[in-house]
Amino acid sequence: MNMGQLRKCSGLIKWLASLIISVGFVVEAFAADMVKINFRDADIRSVIESVAEITGESFVLDPRVKGKVTIISPETIDKSLLYEAILSAIQVQGYQAIRDGAVTRIVPFNQSFNLAGGGNSELVTEILKVRYVQAATLIPVLKPLMSNGARVQAYNQSNYLVVSDIRSNVNRLKMLLKDLDDPDQTAVEVISLDHISAAEAVHIAGQLKQLQKQELSLVEDDLNNRVIVSGPGSARDAFKTMLKSLDVPLSKKGSVEVIYLNYSRAAELKPVLDGLLTSEILLRLAGETTSKGKKSGAKVAYKVEIDELNNALILAAPAAVIREIKAIVAKLDISRPQVLIEAVIAQLSERQANELGTDLLYTSKDKGGYLTNFDGLLSSLVGTGLNGTPDAATLTTIVGSIPQSTVIVGGDFDPVTGKGMGLLIEALKTDDDTNILSTPSVVTLDNEEAKLTSGEEVPFQTGGYQPSGSGTSNPFTTYNREEVGILLTVKPQISKGNAIRLEIEQESSKVASVDPQTRQVTTSKNTIKTNVMIEDGQLLVLGGLIEDNFKEGETKVPLLGDIPLLGHLFKSSSKTEDKKVTMMFIRPTIIRTPGDAKVLSNDKFEHLISRDLDGKKQSKLSERLQEILQEGQLQETE
Repeated sequence: MNMGQLRKCSGLIKWLASLIISVGFVVEAFAADMVKINFRDADIRSVIESVAEITGESFVLDPRVKGKVTIISPETIDKSLLYEAILSAIQVQGYQAIRDGAVTRIVPFNQSFNLAGGGNSELVTEILKVRYVQAATLIPVLKPLMSNGARVQAYNQSNYLVVSDIRSNVNRLKMLLKDLDDPDQTAVEVISLDHISAAEAVHIAGQLKQLQKQELSLVEDDLNNRVIVSGPGSARDAFKTMLKSLDVPLSKKGSVEVIYLNYSRAAELKPVLDGLLTSEILLRLAGETTSKGKKSGAKVAYKVEIDELNNALILAAPAAVIREIKAIVAKLDISRPQVLIEAVIAQLSERQANELGTDLLYTSKDKGGYLTNFDGLLSSLVGTGLNGTPDAATLTTIVGSIPQSTVIVGGDFDPVTGKGMGLLIEALKTDDDTNILSTPSVVTLDNEEAKLTSGEEVPFQTGGYQPSGSGTSNPFTTYNREEVGILLTVKPQISKGNAIRLEIEQESSKVASVDPQTRQVTTSKNTIKTNVMIEDGQLLVLGGLIEDNFKEGETKVPLLGDIPLLGHLFKSSSKTEDKKVTMMFIRPTIIRTPGDAKVLSNDKFEHLISRDLDGKKQSKLSERLQEILQEGQLQETE
């Protein structure tokens, strides 16, 4: 408090001291905005004058305003509440306050009200503190008990009641308030249930109109089958009475329940539930076994059927068993994350393979990674995607020689930001001996197999019939068509954190040759089958499958090259060996939320637009993609 406030407070205390002698009341000053008042049989004009001085409010009094009032505050109150108290007091005296701008006019009522009750008819106004319940909720209870024309108001800001009535009634209301303002009104109780589930109990309570009117707060504890309830004691008692009638042993008679599934397949959950229904715990609930595990005399039938059209489970079992099964299904029927699988399968020449290295590259766009047995171009390019690698300074020189934005199959990759898949294999674009076999990309659910196929069906002769002699039967040949091309099968399994276990099986096959005489087809096939553990967004490179192709050629001078014995002087023959190495680059990305899917979709859209606009006229597809991004159907990302 500064000096100005001290002087102001000191002056106020001196003024109040002089006023006490003349008007017969006490006002104690506490903090700057708090006072404690005790007006006893004081002149109403002097009281209004004091209130105006304390609160700063302006009053205009009608000449007919006179009489004596009593206003008592057992506790310190805010100055603003003092204004409400004087308005209530003068209203009991037969006057009314009319707010006119910044001025409050005090005038008589047109007709005075009569106070009921006999005996002590002294009019008093008291400010009562309500501690445990809302003051406004007590007005409907107190108002019918007051005299005709008496007044009660709630001051919600600090939870006070302002009561104006004859003294005997005010004293009676104060005693009643002690019982109503019970600290147990806001108590919290935990009610354990034996037979009915907590969720069912809360649901039933929410449907009952009698309990809806009560200020009850209910929380279900499904794990321990308890209900946590808070609110007025009477409401809690009513709720406990209802629970007592509901929480009774369930009937052993069977019932039927239909459970609609949101994420899981009914056909996949049925075997799980069939197994559970034979467990001893559920049999005990059904009444088929005793507490010691022995068979009881009654045999209870239960059944689980599925409705594939609506993806629903139909349960026929005792109510206790159905309740347990529903709780299990609720924990199993949850949304699973998805995994985006991006891959590039390429066949490299031996020269390019030597530059790229062999075996395995394992790196990350977000975390530190590892380079295994790699040198040359691949280590330089993909290594730039590492963040925080120990020899990052060594890679700086290499990064300087790489274009700042290199577009390859699978996305864009910026050596600075690490955006995209990071497969900056420039040799796959520039080397004439390199063949990109496939660039599959697919999204699958966690722990669900994804299969990608790119190729053609080739007929293979499996048999035939040639008639002998002069028979009349017709010859025929039978064929069997088999797929030849690229087959990639991946099954991701998300572990704790962001680790992903991948079951990978990749097959690359092609027609090697066709016998001109028998028309028999010979195929070559490369296969990779492995299980790996990789972090979300990391890059995995598998390779080392080598294919040898031998080519024989002959060049000769026409006619002269065919002369016996001397023909070899006019011709030459060659035999070359061509080695190809098949490598697969794969990166999984976890999609947990719709926001993750939007970001990935935007990356693909922007890549399609950039490829379409690369030196070409904008197509209708690019126009539509840009409209989608601008309209906000997919959130555009930086």
